[in-house]
Amino acid sequence: MASRHATRRPLLAALICLALIPAVCAGRAPAAEPVPAVDPATAGADLRAAAERYRQLADDWQPPTAGGALKAGDRGQRVVQLRRLLHLLGDYRGLPGPVGGKVQNPQLFDSGLQRAVENYQRRHGLEPSGIAGPRTLAELAVAPAERARRLELNADRWDKLKMPESGRYILVNVPDYRLQLVDSGLVALDMKTVVGKTSSHTPSMRSRITNIVFNPTWTVPRSILLTELLPKARNNPQAMHNRGYRVVNYGSGDTTRISPEGISRAAHGNATLRQVSGPGNTLGRLKFVIPNKQSIFLHDTQAQSLFGFRQRAFSHGCIRLEQPEELAYALLGQQGWDRTRVARATVGDESVNIRVEEPPRLFIAYLTAWVDPRGRAQFRPDIYHRDRADQPPE
Repeated sequence: MASRHATRRPLLAALICLALIPAVCAGRAPAAEPVPAVDPATAGADLRAAAERYRQLADDWQPPTAGGALKAGDRGQRVVQLRRLLHLLGDYRGLPGPVGGKVQNPQLFDSGLQRAVENYQRRHGLEPSGIAGPRTLAELAVAPAERARRLELNADRWDKLKMPESGRYILVNVPDYRLQLVDSGLVALDMKTVVGKTSSHTPSMRSRITNIVFNPTWTVPRSILLTELLPKARNNPQAMHNRGYRVVNYGSGDTTRISPEGISRAAHGNATLRQVSGPGNTLGRLKFVIPNKQSIFLHDTQAQSLFGFRQRAFSHGCIRLEQPEELAYALLGQQGWDRTRVARATVGDESVNIRVEEPPRLFIAYLTAWVDPRGRAQFRPDIYHRDRADQPPE
């Protein structure tokens, strides 16, 4: 998994570049070719059409026979069933290659079937291993009627979002653990996110990114203060001090070292803890301010290793970003900021708050299904159990 230092190499490279060849550094680094985003104008209709297709599969669909994992080289009737099921769902397209072609032995788990399993796994947010293990087999056992119900449910969610059909906006899809910056119908930036745990959901909302704070401080929310940090402060106040935590007294705003008296004031609601800015701050080097009543924001993170996981529901509700510097550059580029300036602003301990002059609309959404621009139905795990039939309407 990636280390903290590995993620900072682009910044170090930018600073080195500035010293050697500033004229080259001032330009934008080569970016991947933008790809089409899901069209908000047709997203709901596309999902309802996909739901109808799944309903039409019901007569031919059969769940896979129970058994162990299936992988390349396996043989048997369960392999035949798997091939038929993936063909019915549109993931199996025959053997790869210019000829493609007829399967010589339907009971053999061949390369064509392995590719089909990988296609299916990608569409369902699973690790594309090509092995039909327990999680993949469980997904394959979900009946088409249930898939259709979830597609319809998400069609309603897309409709309620009322996303713009043009211009620039940001979509954070919580169950997909991703952020996309969409500009003129194209995905200009796409990155992994870490979202709220099942015990501390990331809420759905509409807002804007109005400010970017370089080297932010972190004022600890009371829920985290009581359950996590006060016990640590009592057990080892010096270690908490070394990590940059200070007691902030409500009313006066005075900041003091962590002490038994300060801990007592915080425990009784008369003070809190704040972590100073710098390389060890929990929020990392960047915070993106979004006006909202739940105190949610987007930010960098010290825990870069979490981005190596497929399922990334680990936060207290805020959204951690895989590439915060890239988002800062994308939002401040029109204000004269290049990547080098972004890199320089993240160095040191000085906290700097920059207003975004044209703040893009931000949508934090809970979308467990959509139809991608290639016409494929995509499904993601229902991490907060909002898709269940017994849940009240949203």
